[in-house]
Amino acid sequence: MIKIKNINLNKIVEKDSFLRVISVLIGILIWFIVLDHQNPLVERTISIPLRTNVQILDSSNIRLVSSNIPTNVDVVIKGRKQRVDKVTANDFEAFLDFSGIQDTSITELRIDLPKYTGDQDIIVADVNPKVVKIRLENIVRKEFPVNVKWVGELPEGYEIVNVKLNPNTVILQDLESVMDSVESVVVSVDVEQVLTGETITKRIEVYNSNGRLISSLDGSVQVAVDYNVAKTVPVSTTLTGEPKDDYYVQDYTLSQNTVKITGNYDVLKRIESIEAEQLSVENASESFQKDLNLILPDNVQLYNSPPFVTAHVNIRKYSHKIVTIPRSSITIFGGDISGQTKYRILEDEITFSVKGPSEILETLNVKSVKGFVDVSGTTEGVQPVIVRISLPSGIYLEGEVYVNIETERATPSPTPTPTPVPGSESELSPTPAPNSEGTGESPSGT
Repeated sequence: MIKIKNINLNKIVEKDSFLRVISVLIGILIWFIVLDHQNPLVERTISIPLRTNVQILDSSNIRLVSSNIPTNVDVVIKGRKQRVDKVTANDFEAFLDFSGIQDTSITELRIDLPKYTGDQDIIVADVNPKVVKIRLENIVRKEFPVNVKWVGELPEGYEIVNVKLNPNTVILQDLESVMDSVESVVVSVDVEQVLTGETITKRIEVYNSNGRLISSLDGSVQVAVDYNVAKTVPVSTTLTGEPKDDYYVQDYTLSQNTVKITGNYDVLKRIESIEAEQLSVENASESFQKDLNLILPDNVQLYNSPPFVTAHVNIRKYSHKIVTIPRSSITIFGGDISGQTKYRILEDEITFSVKGPSEILETLNVKSVKGFVDVSGTTEGVQPVIVRISLPSGIYLEGEVYVNIETERATPSPTPTPTPVPGSESELSPTPAPNSEGTGESPSGT
């Protein structure tokens, strides 16, 4: 069993060592009392700059798009007044660290207590704000095709062809939301420049789906635009030669009526058409087709067209028809206008053959066919005279037509006699010469 010794408190108090300890403690207490009065413990708030390493996000293709990061933070310090008063904002380092961010899911960062670099004995108690909200977004790269936006209008018949862009695609980099909004990448070219040059260099324009320019990407890349000016012009040819006797060219067509040509604008504007080589129908008796080479001026090239056109020629045989007209449809001209000579057609009607396309012959109205007889070379008596026949266009007379003209000197009369009606059985007086057009003479001279 443990025995507890009795402690005599009087003896302890009477010892010198005890008194010394008590004296020291009392002195310290008095010192603290005086110190608290002359140099008390205080708390102070200091605004200090906040530094960040936000640029480190670039290495992870991440960008800070919005935040409430302050430029300064408030640090709370504690200590004796004399020491606290000597502390300045330059004695602290406040730092917001982004180095731990690897993706865009982070939405807030904590601000650690600032580091005190001064020499005063103080305590860093707090910092405000403690947390900041952030929004991060990935930086992405995308490739887009480049198109040309033509500004203005070319003259009628002209167009831009063989357009080549260098580069024809561009790789752009920006925030993912910006890249997702890209609708088109273009270079704008004024057509007035097109007519004066061959290669144009322009900076790109980037548009979103609303048709608005995206300024962060606009003009970031230069593109060279190479092209040709093309003009659409008609193609023509000329017929040469004659088909075989009794045949005619009903019509012909070309495989293409226009072609596109390229070249310098100053050259193109003087060209109104392109000629193909001549189309010969000499001695043709049936339909045929033939390739005709195109004849190009100097410094002009064809665009998307072969160097020839194909002519399709329809050859048809003439149809024939027998026509009979009465004497009343024949007019006498070229005779003696003094009235001393009388002329009379002996035939009651004349019959002759005509030829032409069947579709025209079918519509021929005999009443529209007229004859004309020139009696200027006749002498008294009966003699044959050629009749000139007036026929509709496309119908031709076959051979020559004659009538017998009786010429007789008239006996002078003291009283005037009525002028006989042309073509009647009575004697005829001459009329002025007919117009030479529309006489229905055959193209072959028959």
